[in-house]
Amino acid sequence: MISKLTALAGGIIFSVVSLGIHAGEALEEFTSRLTSLNSMETEFSQVTMDQNGEVLQSLSGTLSVQRPGKMRWQTNPPYEQLVVSDGESVWVYDMDLEQVTIRNLESKLQETPALLLSGDVSNISDSYTATREEAGNAVRYRLKPLDASQLFEALEFDYVNDEVEFMRIFDAAGQITEIRFTAQQINPELDPAAFTFVAPDDVDVIDGRHGS
Repeated sequence: MISKLTALAGGIIFSVVSLGIHAGEALEEFTSRLTSLNSMETEFSQVTMDQNGEVLQSLSGTLSVQRPGKMRWQTNPPYEQLVVSDGESVWVYDMDLEQVTIRNLESKLQETPALLLSGDVSNISDSYTATREEAGNAVRYRLKPLDASQLFEALEFDYVNDEVEFMRIFDAAGQITEIRFTAQQINPELDPAAFTFVAPDDVDVIDGRHGS
């Protein structure tokens, strides 16, 4: 079954050199990078590994994001899944299960780390602490949620120049999901239709939005 962009896989050891930057400054710098990203269109490849480094799953797809809060994440066969956010609601369409789940955006932001690339970052310090490190030719930001009940223990974002090249999700079981972004277009003009979703007639719809 395809991962839900929340937390999976891992066991990779990275050699990094700390820059000694203050945690508050690291978070401010990371927030500044997110703020400068108004939109992005990219391909991605995702690898999920267990705590011993064994690969559990590999998949690929495309990602489009647009501030504020809009996202379209689509994975290729054989693990087909579509996640769409219009800035208010998030639709998760699992083709294998023939099921669509709908949630309010605010209830999914910390469960769907990719939404950080397009979400409201003004209050990010209320949810995360951050550190900044050098990792080869990349600058790595490691975020840890302040809420211990979250589905992941840490997130990493590797930037090369002005582009985010990797995102990693670390879960409580010691697993890691590593997502590599390629063929990026930064701040392109995107079709608004990419961020709308209408459920097919023949699927089950679970609407968990407040007031629904």
